[in-house]
Amino acid sequence: MRVLIKDIESASNKILEKLGVPLDDMKIITESIVYAHEHGKPTHGIGRLPIYARKIKEGLMTPVTHCQELYDGEAIVRLDCNNGFGQVATYHAMNRAIDKAKRYGIGLVSVCHSNNFGTAGFYSRLAAKENMVGIAIANSAPAISLRGGKALLGTNPVSVALPTEGVLPDFNLDMAMSNAARGKIRLALQNGEAIPLGLAVDVNGCDTTDPARALEGAMLPIGGIKGAGLAMVIDIMAGMLSGASFGGDVRNLNHPTDESNCGHMLMAVDIKRFMDINTYMRKMDYFVAKIHRAGAMFPGEHGAASGKNGFCDISEKQVESIRQLADNLKVEVL
Repeated sequence: MRVLIKDIESASNKILEKLGVPLDDMKIITESIVYAHEHGKPTHGIGRLPIYARKIKEGLMTPVTHCQELYDGEAIVRLDCNNGFGQVATYHAMNRAIDKAKRYGIGLVSVCHSNNFGTAGFYSRLAAKENMVGIAIANSAPAISLRGGKALLGTNPVSVALPTEGVLPDFNLDMAMSNAARGKIRLALQNGEAIPLGLAVDVNGCDTTDPARALEGAMLPIGGIKGAGLAMVIDIMAGMLSGASFGGDVRNLNHPTDESNCGHMLMAVDIKRFMDINTYMRKMDYFVAKIHRAGAMFPGEHGAASGKNGFCDISEKQVESIRQLADNLKVEVL
């Protein structure tokens, strides 16, 4: 069903406030949720609020995100999220990386003991707005099959954002290491829909169009062993190096009994250390023009157009789950 973006924003704020999330943190989380819906990534949006509510109620996630500094040395910072909101920790981590890049030309900040941060492109774009290259990576719970049907590595997203000039959106590559986000499989199950072949396998390693069997089995990596290799690299960098879980030990955001303990790594690179920013923008204009003349769009261009009309599409089941949560919290939404 069609829902106003502003209604998603209002619902998110009301629910998060009732969950005990501080105002400043609430603004960050809601902005990330709205960004997901505006950029065609509804699986990372408001539908996750019931999961946050359950985890907070059961003591598996904290409503207040305390970012503890573990290390601060020149261009590198290490943070511990203390099982708070991944969105809040990652937002602050990228801003720390930007501050470091302004001073040293590059900034690298890791986050451990965190939860899923939503859409990777939401954070990389923060650096692009400062005329920097922004990179965001994260590891996640086992979802990708390496051989057969057993999942070992997460979908482990990566986003790289670069600034553009004028009315164009920023260049923003945002992708998982699987052929599709696992959230799309969950959404298909929720809507009673089949999934295309080639996205996932069942527990026996056989191709399946059944989302339930796919969730019991595993997603397939992009490009076969190449995507699996990239997922390994991200697991090591965002997980092992940050001090988070890795090697298949991260837990799903919606795990019934355990904390997630996933890790993130954020990087900002000051473009002015390579060339004058005006020269860079002219070169990017040239590059984008070449892409457009080839009849293509650059990463981030299509997504930026998704929510420009002020509406987005959400399944009725998802809306019902949000309304049910709101009723339990005694607030009116949607």
